[in-house]
Amino acid sequence: MRVVFAVNGDPSKPITQAASLASARYRGLIPAGEMARRQIRSEVFTVFDLLRPNFDTDGIDLLVLHQPKHDIVAAQNVIGVLLERLDMIRRNGGVIVIDVSDFKFGDSFRAMLRQIIGEARTAMYHMILNELFARCTAITTPTENLADQMRGALRQPAPVYVIEDVVEVARGEPRFAPGDTLNMLWFGQLVSHAAALQKFVHTDLPRIAGTRPVTLTMLCEPVSAEDAARYFGPSPEARGIHFEQWSVPALDQALARCDLVVLPVDTEAAGAKGKSNNRVLQSLYAGRCVVAHPLDSFQKLGDFVRLDRSIPAAIAATLADPATAVACVRQGQAYLDQHYTPAAITDRWLEICRDLTAKREPAP
Repeated sequence: MRVVFAVNGDPSKPITQAASLASARYRGLIPAGEMARRQIRSEVFTVFDLLRPNFDTDGIDLLVLHQPKHDIVAAQNVIGVLLERLDMIRRNGGVIVIDVSDFKFGDSFRAMLRQIIGEARTAMYHMILNELFARCTAITTPTENLADQMRGALRQPAPVYVIEDVVEVARGEPRFAPGDTLNMLWFGQLVSHAAALQKFVHTDLPRIAGTRPVTLTMLCEPVSAEDAARYFGPSPEARGIHFEQWSVPALDQALARCDLVVLPVDTEAAGAKGKSNNRVLQSLYAGRCVVAHPLDSFQKLGDFVRLDRSIPAAIAATLADPATAVACVRQGQAYLDQHYTPAAITDRWLEICRDLTAKREPAP
């Protein structure tokens, strides 16, 4: 069997640098690595690598093509090469799955994209997406909400399967024993969560700090002093807010240091509907308590984390009963061991591959 993952990333850089994108790791590099450990031929390329003249399509049983980002428009003059290669894979009996981590067909996304790249290039981007989806055997998403969105968006929908994200951090000992200062951690892409974080910092953080000293570490992309002041007001450091640059090792270290993880989310935002629970997964597996707003995808893990529309109330409840909080984390880790490890998630990829392979019909 030959399995190829084509992930979003800069084709001029080593494929390992695509690891800065969560989807490239959770839905490409990690399952491919697990397959390789099982002696299954698995490879990871960028989406743009599929356009290379010497790209070998021979013997591909499963191509997992990550839904391209809008930079694919730069290749519009040669997009026919990609489409022909997909047709060739299908003609040779291969299966093509498009993996979707974000919903690109909504009105709000289209409006945002028009502001960035203009009307004509936005239309071209969606034409390319429609051509790709017309050639796929199936679609995968990390959440059921996103799967439903995709089923409703496509005129001739392919079957949609849910494959959730995977734990990637080290398993840590459950712990919640804060000292005089409560050390909180938030991690993610700040620009994608700016509104929720601003509300948390300006409204919730003073309430929490009114009961005990607190620190808040934000592990994210680089943040300039000007941007930090623009988002959170002057001198965020004076209020215990610190910024660190994200990386996988940095996340391991930050989770080990913190007392608990806070995940404020704008649950009503259009872009939030299909977001995965990957940040909850990493936090729980590292042995940390999580307090979060009740995003749909977090609900599945609701027995192990504290979901509340008021994060200060959730933190107060956690502080009031630390033993129960730790017990919930321990139970959550056992659940993740069954369902979210690289081995468990790779089993799901292979199960879908076998299902689609059994049903496949070569394209005309």
